[in-house]
Amino acid sequence: MPETKIPKPLKPGATIGVIAPASAAKRKPAARGLEYLRSKGYKVVKAPYLTRGKHYLAGSDERRAKLLEEFILDDNIDAIICIRGGYGILRILDKIDFSRLKNTTPKPIVGYSDVTALQLALLRKLGWVSYSGPMVAPDLSNISGFSEKWLWDILTNPSYPLDLKNPPNKQFQIFRNGTAQGPLIGGCLSLITPLLGTQYCPSLKNAILVIEDIGEKVYRLDKLLHTLRLHGVFEEISGLIVGAMTDCFPKNPEKSFTFNDLLASSLKGYKFPVITNFAYGHINQRFTLPWGMTARIDTAQSKILITE
Repeated sequence: MPETKIPKPLKPGATIGVIAPASAAKRKPAARGLEYLRSKGYKVVKAPYLTRGKHYLAGSDERRAKLLEEFILDDNIDAIICIRGGYGILRILDKIDFSRLKNTTPKPIVGYSDVTALQLALLRKLGWVSYSGPMVAPDLSNISGFSEKWLWDILTNPSYPLDLKNPPNKQFQIFRNGTAQGPLIGGCLSLITPLLGTQYCPSLKNAILVIEDIGEKVYRLDKLLHTLRLHGVFEEISGLIVGAMTDCFPKNPEKSFTFNDLLASSLKGYKFPVITNFAYGHINQRFTLPWGMTARIDTAQSKILITE
């Protein structure tokens, strides 16, 4: 994997490009999110097909890959924030010319959910740190104070080490004690697993893996965790952080395994520390996380630090 490259902080009045590398967004929340960026003093450059496409894709695979490359290579665009996730990144990874991008100065690229696949590929192919954070339509149109603070602090004025403290009403839970240090890598669990064993998955050796997901049935989460196990991921990582598993479990816990049950089954025999109930995922109050930077876990102090 190439040497890690961290984008420069975003300056006031910078130009933010907004793209739809996967699915298109609904018009009203997209418009509110774009107006939010302008209200923060940023110039906005919009890619076409932000709010229209065919079925679940915001334009053809070739067009989405080409626009992504163009926005990355455009020296007048200082950062890129995705309009939304949805589905479609896996269709274009092998259409992106990473060799064309390798001599470009990295810029902040923000998104999560389906964008996980792009961010992990950028880390593997180019060594670029990118940011798993709020997207324009689903999040910036109605962003919480907690999410807003973390987004702009990490994009404009990061001061390391960063102490990742959950909101006061949401405490970390310690599933397994210990300490760990390594590159922070992760995202949406159902987008991480398809990349395992491919040229687009960064090395997970000694990594602190962060996972979250939305709308996956319990048996699917079970399968995804055991997919990590069977690929040897749990033999490589130094620690695990679990965010929100949104809309995955029935309201009546007696009708399902809990996520802790799934962890106990898939992590049996491993010793690395595990923290759950982390403020990250498809939720209103969420951290913005820099994939590829070094992090440290200390469960005795309930601490998660990004140390740069």
